Amino acid sequence: MKKKNLFDLPLFGVTIVLTVVGVMAVFTASAPFSYAGQGATFRWAINQLKWFILGLCLLFLVSKIDYHFYQKLDRVIVFFIILLLVSVFVPGLGKEIRGTHRWITVGFFQFQPSELAKLGVIIYLASSVIRKKDKIDSFIGGFLPYFMILSLIFFLVMIEPDLGSALVIALVGFVILYAGGVKLSHMLYVGLLGIIPLYFSIFEVGYRKDRIVGFLDPASDPLGIGFQPMRLRIALGSGGIFGLGPGQGKEKLFYLPTPHTDSIFAVIGEEFGLIGTTLIIFMFVLFTIRGLKIAKGAKDDLGKLLAIGLTSLISIQAIINMGVACVILPTTGLALPFISYGGSSLVVSLIAVGILLNVSRQQREVTDA
Repeated sequence: MKKKNLFDLPLFGVTIVLTVVGVMAVFTASAPFSYAGQGATFRWAINQLKWFILGLCLLFLVSKIDYHFYQKLDRVIVFFIILLLVSVFVPGLGKEIRGTHRWITVGFFQFQPSELAKLGVIIYLASSVIRKKDKIDSFIGGFLPYFMILSLIFFLVMIEPDLGSALVIALVGFVILYAGGVKLSHMLYVGLLGIIPLYFSIFEVGYRKDRIVGFLDPASDPLGIGFQPMRLRIALGSGGIFGLGPGQGKEKLFYLPTPHTDSIFAVIGEEFGLIGTTLIIFMFVLFTIRGLKIAKGAKDDLGKLLAIGLTSLISIQAIINMGVACVILPTTGLALPFISYGGSSLVVSLIAVGILLNVSRQQREVTDA
C-alpha cells in the first residue's frame, strides 16, 4: 500500500504556531530593554529568529534520523552531558553571568548545557530502561543506578545554580522510569528521602527562601521580595479579557523583571488578555495530547518512552512557567518552551519535536505498510 501523510502535520503545526508567536512576543517584550541597552529595538527578536531558523533546520534533520540510532550512543550521551555540566565551572570555558555558571562559551557561540542535559537524560533513560527491562523492577539492579545518575546530574545543575531545570530533569526522569516499569514504591522512598536535601537547598539559600516568602505574601514587601509576583498579577489583571493591544503593555517598561524570558506569559496576558493566554494554553494542551498519542501508537517500547519523555519535558516546563506567571507557583526561572527568549531552550525544544516526528513517522510507516 502506498505510504501517505508520514509527516505529523498536527504536531508540526502546533510547534510552528507556538514558535512564531514566541518570536513576536519576544519582540514586544524585549524592545524597550533592547533599545535602552543597545540602541537596537529589534536585536533580541532578530536573535530569536536566527535561533528559530537553526532549530527548524535541526528539527527537519533529526526527524529523518531513525530514533533507534540514539540507543547506540546513550552511554556516550550521558557521559558527555555530565562533562558539559562540569565544564561550566572551568575558567575560560564556562561563562559567569550575575553570579551563575550556566553557560559555556566557544568562540562567538554560547549555550546552556542544562538544556542539553534535559534532552540527554531522556535519551539515556529511555534507551537504557529497554535494555534492562528484565531487571527494572529491582531496586538494587534496576532503579538505584538510574537514581544515582539522576542525582549527580541534578546536583551539577542545581549548583550552577539552576534549581528549576534540576527539578524538571528529576521529574521527567521519574516519569520515564515509571513508564518503563520501575516500581512506584521505589521512587516514593527516594522521593521522601530527597525532601530533606531539597528543603535545605531552598530554605538555607537566601534568594530561594525570599522567592518562597515573596510568593506566599507578596504584599508584605511589594518593593522587595514580593515585587515580581505583584507585577505579574498587575500585568495579567491589566490585560482583562481582550488585552491592551499589541505593543501596548506597560509592565514590560522596566517594571516586570525578565519580561522576554521568565515573565513572557504575563506580557502576552497584558497585551492580548485572557483570550490570548487561553489560546497559548490550548496550544500546549494540543501539543501534549498529540505527543501522548504518538507515545501510545509507537511501534516499540523505545519509541513509547522517548515520546513520553519528550512530551513531558515540554509540558512540565510550560505548566511551571505559566504557573509562575499566574502566581500559583513560586518563581523558578524556567523558560516557556518555544516562546521565551533563549537560543539553547528554543533549539533543544525543536530538536525534541524532531525526535517526536521521527517516532510518529515510523509509527505511520508500520500502519500504512
